Amino acid sequence: MRITLAKKQKAEEERFILTIDGGGMRGVIPSYLLSKISNLLKETGDARPFADHFDLIAGTSTGGLIALALASPVGAVSLEAEEGEPQYQTIRKEQTFFERLLKKEPQVIKTSVLPQTVSIEEIRNLYKVHGKNIFQKKQSKFFGGIFSDKYDEKPFEDFLDSVFHDTPLSKAIIPTLVMSYDASSGGKPFPITSRDSHGFLYKEAARATSAAPTYFRPAFFTDRETGENLTLLDGGLIADNPVMFAYTEAKKLYPSCKRFHILSLSTGKAQLLFKITKSTGVIGWLDPTQGAPIQKIYTTALIQAAEVFARSNPEIEYVRIDGPLKNRYKMDVTDDEAILEMEEEAEEMFQSNKEALDAYVQLLSKRTEFDQLAVQEPGLPALPAKEENDAPETAGT
Repeated sequence: MRITLAKKQKAEEERFILTIDGGGMRGVIPSYLLSKISNLLKETGDARPFADHFDLIAGTSTGGLIALALASPVGAVSLEAEEGEPQYQTIRKEQTFFERLLKKEPQVIKTSVLPQTVSIEEIRNLYKVHGKNIFQKKQSKFFGGIFSDKYDEKPFEDFLDSVFHDTPLSKAIIPTLVMSYDASSGGKPFPITSRDSHGFLYKEAARATSAAPTYFRPAFFTDRETGENLTLLDGGLIADNPVMFAYTEAKKLYPSCKRFHILSLSTGKAQLLFKITKSTGVIGWLDPTQGAPIQKIYTTALIQAAEVFARSNPEIEYVRIDGPLKNRYKMDVTDDEAILEMEEEAEEMFQSNKEALDAYVQLLSKRTEFDQLAVQEPGLPALPAKEENDAPETAGT
């Protein structure tokens, strides 16, 4: 009798992506959600740094600031690392046919230390402590304010410099993307990535992704590689939810991958109460008492288009954490009461999406290989002895 041995199929490559929406001070919401999700991961027994589980972290505007902070190299920036002992990636050696036939336990290999990542509590505190300093209104007369931006960019730039210093974006420990929009040369989407950074510094990428028109002046940069002059605006103009650009970047980074698990964090869904009638005119569309309805509709439409794309793509498993907001929070609201209310709303989002988050966290906890992370520097502590079943400037000038 002839026996044919089936060839073992190679496991399908899977990648994990985190994306974070824009929304100014409503970044309080995704930063709170990240804290809760990180705790869920720890409850599974996985003490490895939360951000290290992702193959790409992407964000727009305030989400871009969070993405940059999560992927920044600890020690090069003024943000504290997560507490805990050094963690190591653990892989299991592929077995031979006879080892599988004899039902031998797979050999566990402990390899390099995982890089430390910035504490999520540190990121949450950035909003609570520094929000009022970032959004400092100009001391100008009424008519002077009409012809200038609402806020002076200097305090914001000083803040970014104090956090990120002169750290190059290319030093990101995790592949990173933040969205901006280049208004020069006719205008175009302008993804800024750690893979092809063009010499951008962290603080420059942060400034570019959050240069919201009417709030801050544009970020005027010169590409250090091409010499091209750039006029960069807030990424929310083109991708308030950056999932489409994140997927495109992930395909470049991981061309063999056919399964992308995307966790998409919203800054909350404001209710559109504006009623369109036959007599709605220019004033109605721009009415500031209604929150500039045309702007809200435009932003909502962009987010909806991104979600349709993600949910209809067979290569994407899309987990979207979103929810309606009870109150309408302006992107520059900084008072303590509003921040507390936003955290309460984030808690409701977390609870209503708990089942989906539990399932996603279970996938993260099963990960054993971290080939996406930056290579660690020499001189790290020796691997601890554990039991085999232990597992878990494009740049500016």
